[in-house]
Amino acid sequence: MKRGLLFLGIAILFVASWLMFAEIPLRVIGQPASTGLLQHAKEEPFFTGLADTTGLPLQVTYQPLNTIGLKDTHQLQMLKDGLFDLVSLRFIQNSEAEPSLQGIDLVGLYADYDTARRVVQHYAGTVDRYLRETFDAKLLGVWTFGPQVFFCRVPIHGIADLAGLKVRVASPSMATLIAALGGTPAIISFDETKNALAIGLVDCAITSAASANFAGWTEHTRFYFPLAVHFGLNGYAISLRKWHQLSPQDQEILQGAFDAYVEDLWRFSQETHQDASDCIVGRPCRNGTPYQLALVEPSQNDIRVFKEIAQTRVLPEWAEKCEKVHPGCLREWEDKVLPQLH
Repeated sequence: MKRGLLFLGIAILFVASWLMFAEIPLRVIGQPASTGLLQHAKEEPFFTGLADTTGLPLQVTYQPLNTIGLKDTHQLQMLKDGLFDLVSLRFIQNSEAEPSLQGIDLVGLYADYDTARRVVQHYAGTVDRYLRETFDAKLLGVWTFGPQVFFCRVPIHGIADLAGLKVRVASPSMATLIAALGGTPAIISFDETKNALAIGLVDCAITSAASANFAGWTEHTRFYFPLAVHFGLNGYAISLRKWHQLSPQDQEILQGAFDAYVEDLWRFSQETHQDASDCIVGRPCRNGTPYQLALVEPSQNDIRVFKEIAQTRVLPEWAEKCEKVHPGCLREWEDKVLPQLH
């Protein structure tokens, strides 16, 4: 009897030790909490429940980006250096480190969800290859915050009125476009933009409708100009070091979970964009804070001028950067992305 109990005790300890050894820690950096519904209603619950969803022995530690004291422009280097295992990758903010992150969401070239989905389907594989080669990271999926549009403190009736205005932008490519329109671009972080609008440091600012509403930009703006500058694409990337700790079967399970989650994010983004737009202009809405901003509908001429500047100024500037890092980058972009824009 004693021997049986001893054997059982040893067996229990062995199993417990094996389970502990089998656990896979996964250190995850998410979106900043200030980005709103998508972060706290979708992303955080997904990672909190990832072990249960997949059945994999994952020990997930999830932290929003704003809690770690590091800039979002260094996410790829964080992965490569092993500081974190998986990041909710902010494409525009990291596009100086990896130009293809800009190429998949090039400023001024498309303005609707269907086109954005086609571009992602045809070019995400290229982004994944570049991330593997340069940062030892794998792209698990791409999703969108929705069209990045204009919120202005001062009266605006169309694209021509941006001339002479100070406009908050998030990247050098946005700055190129605003400067070509005669505006003065100011690269300001998302979290600092509400105050910049409040004190008049900038006249207009660009982000998604949902993010502007959640972050309170609409408290200090009066005009909503939904001309899509770009589509706010982001993604999830995991270090190859962590990816290769998984068996092929476990990799398939994890990828499947991300595929289903990202598909849900696209649907959620489109619904949230419409609802937030309704809130902003005083129409009935389910989430967000109602406001009464004046809706300024983009004209066909506004869209035409925007695309012309993107093609003549933004695209060549991006291509030069990308070719320096990845020779042949422009040809591949033209083969995979350009046909989706027509």
